[in-house]
Amino acid sequence: MKGIKLMKFIFSLLILFPGLASGQNLDRILETHFEAIGQENLMAMRSIFMEVREMDGFKEGKKYQITKKAPNKIRIEGTYKELSFVNAFDGKTAWTIAPWTGVLSAQLMTDRERHLFLMNAGIGSPLYDHGLGNTLAVIGSERSDDANHYVIRSTMPSGFYVDYLLDKKNHLIHLARVYKEDEPEKVEVEVIFKNYKNLGGVSVPFAFENRSERSIFDIVIDDIIFGQGVPNSFFNKPE
Repeated sequence: MKGIKLMKFIFSLLILFPGLASGQNLDRILETHFEAIGQENLMAMRSIFMEVREMDGFKEGKKYQITKKAPNKIRIEGTYKELSFVNAFDGKTAWTIAPWTGVLSAQLMTDRERHLFLMNAGIGSPLYDHGLGNTLAVIGSERSDDANHYVIRSTMPSGFYVDYLLDKKNHLIHLARVYKEDEPEKVEVEVIFKNYKNLGGVSVPFAFENRSERSIFDIVIDDIIFGQGVPNSFFNKPE
C-alpha cells in the first residue's frame, strides 16, 4: 500500500515538474544532437578557421577571424575602428588585447569576460564535453518560434550558466540564453542559431542573431575551413 502511494507521489511530481523526467533522458538527447551535427566528424578535423562579420541592419560592424583547435583552444582577432584586437584562450588562460581601452598589451580577461568567451570555445556543439568542466542538465521544455525545444542548462565550475534550446524535431541548437551576472534570473542576451548548412556530414550554423535590451545585430560566417593546422603557441598570451 505504501509502495502504491509512493508511486502516485512520484508520478504527481513528474507531472508538476517535467524536468525531473527529462533529466533522465539527457544522454539520449545529446546522442541525437551530436549525430545531427556530425560532432564526431567535426572533432576528427581537429581545427577550424572562420571569416566572420557583424551586421547591424545593412551596416557592417566588426570583421574578424576565428581559429579553434580541439579540445578548447580559440583565438579571435580582427580590426575595429582601425584598431587591431585579439581575444584568446590557450586551454588555461583567457586573455585579450583591446586597444580602445587605452592598454595596448595583452591583459587577462575578467571573470565575466572569460565566462562569455568560453561559450564559443571548442569545435562543434557547445554541449559537447570540451574539457572545460561544464555540467549539463535538462531543466524542462519550451516552445519558441513555432517549435518545441528541450532546455539544457550548461553550468561552469564557477556557477555561471547558460541555457540552450535544442529543437526536438531536428535536434539542432536554436538559441543560447545568457543571464545577468548580478541577477541570474534575468536574461542579458539571447543568441539565435540560424542558417544551418550541411557540409559533407556536418551541420554548421552560418549566422547568429544577437538580441539584448540595447541592440539586435547579426553575426555572419563568410568562409569556413576545416582541418587547418595551427601550433599551440598561436593561442598563448604574449609576455
